Amino acid sequence: MMIRKDNRFLSVLKPLAVVMLLVSVFGIVWLRSSLVTIEYGISSLEKKKTGLLRDRKMLAAERASLLSVERIESAAADKFAFPDRVKVVYVKKSRDEEPYRASFTGR
Repeated sequence: MMIRKDNRFLSVLKPLAVVMLLVSVFGIVWLRSSLVTIEYGISSLEKKKTGLLRDRKMLAAERASLLSVERIESAAADKFAFPDRVKVVYVKKSRDEEPYRASFTGR
């Protein structure tokens, strides 16, 4: 009787062991493939980060050059000039200034 129980146990254990082995192999392959996919994603994000940091440095350098005192002084000297006295128009203020009123009743 004992031999039959051991034989039944082995007949169940062998297919179960094969199934467990196959499941574990496929699980390891799946984990490895997902790990490789994640590594590719991380690599692409690192490349993007490097590019963005390079762009940030370039923009900071461009900002510094645009805000330099020499550039602002030269732009002010070249582009901003006092107008001729002939071209100046003076606007007189009236003494009884009132705020503007907007209404629909006067139509």
